[in-house]
Amino acid sequence: MTQEAMAYLNQALDLIQECFVRREHVDWTTFRQKVCALATQAHTPSETYPAIERALELLGDHHSHFRDPANVQLILDEGMLQSVGLRAIYPEGTIGLVLPSGPAQEAGLQVGDRIETVNGQPITQLSLRQFQKAFKEKQLNLTVIPAGKGPARAVSLQETPCTFWSPRGWRLEHDIGYLELPAHAGDPKHQGKAYAQEVQQIIREIDRKATCGWVIDLRRNIGGGFWQMLAGVGPILGEGACVSFVGPSELSAGFYREGQAYAEPGEYGEPREVIVEVDEAYELKRPWPPVAVLTSQLTTSAGEFVTLSFRGRPRTRSFGEPTCGIPTGPDHKVLSDGAFLLITSCLGADRTGQTYDSQLIPDQQIKVNWTQLGTTNDPVLQAALQWLHNEEGCLK
Repeated sequence: MTQEAMAYLNQALDLIQECFVRREHVDWTTFRQKVCALATQAHTPSETYPAIERALELLGDHHSHFRDPANVQLILDEGMLQSVGLRAIYPEGTIGLVLPSGPAQEAGLQVGDRIETVNGQPITQLSLRQFQKAFKEKQLNLTVIPAGKGPARAVSLQETPCTFWSPRGWRLEHDIGYLELPAHAGDPKHQGKAYAQEVQQIIREIDRKATCGWVIDLRRNIGGGFWQMLAGVGPILGEGACVSFVGPSELSAGFYREGQAYAEPGEYGEPREVIVEVDEAYELKRPWPPVAVLTSQLTTSAGEFVTLSFRGRPRTRSFGEPTCGIPTGPDHKVLSDGAFLLITSCLGADRTGQTYDSQLIPDQQIKVNWTQLGTTNDPVLQAALQWLHNEEGCLK
């Protein structure tokens, strides 16, 4: 390994050791030896990338990851994700999300189609983490059965820059509002602000006539930036502290107030930092309404933090399936060439103070029928509406 490559790798390993939430449980001498052994032939910083990626995998938290400089710029400048363009449910293999204009959509794949094999392996032979990781690879070869029960077909996907779905919402019967919050990436001050303002505008339009209750659908929220989601949904969530970030030596809380999503320290940390702020923040005509939160296995990372922000909120109940299982916060560290290390540095905690580092279990578990998502035959949505209809203020 050249001195340049060694210096770069050591910088990355120092940051990982400094930031990792469970650093006291890692034998760092052995850890470094294993990682450095993978980069003995590296001559440039970029040739150490595979070793750094492996180092983050060895942490075992399933959230820490690496982004090369090109991917970092794609996310920050364009708000796009390098991806094959889909996510699926384990172990059934049902496709639950197809990103717009991505390789999966261009190949004709649809929500409700069922995957039988991934890169030649039946999905029954893959663990959950192996299955989830496969959809983040640069190339994916699938055997897929269409939702309409047609014959299986082979599909080959190569990752390209993909956009995310836009937030959407509408008014349901009995004065109930429906809001789907999708994943989002990008600079919080620019793309993040635009996302938050779009969400608040949807809420404003639905609430032209006072709304008695709300459905917040996070079933296809695969993560990204939490703060823009918080700023957007804030009028429904309500003002005040709603979630905490708990690390080995620091504690901070996430707040929404008057259009601002910001972090504020508890016992430790820096002064208040406004991360996303909308112009002309909206206030509901009926504040603190009952809220039904919908989750699935695809609800990931930032989506799980939004789920946590509603935990312990009065008149709130969750429906659907357990989430992905990484309600943890990554610390973003920039390396000398512009690459990002995202190192899990804290656990998520709800407003009661309970911390989480695994799947979030909904109050009422109901299997998602992906072929009926958002329709009148959607069993999760129907259960949520039944509960809302019986809540004070929504009784008819």
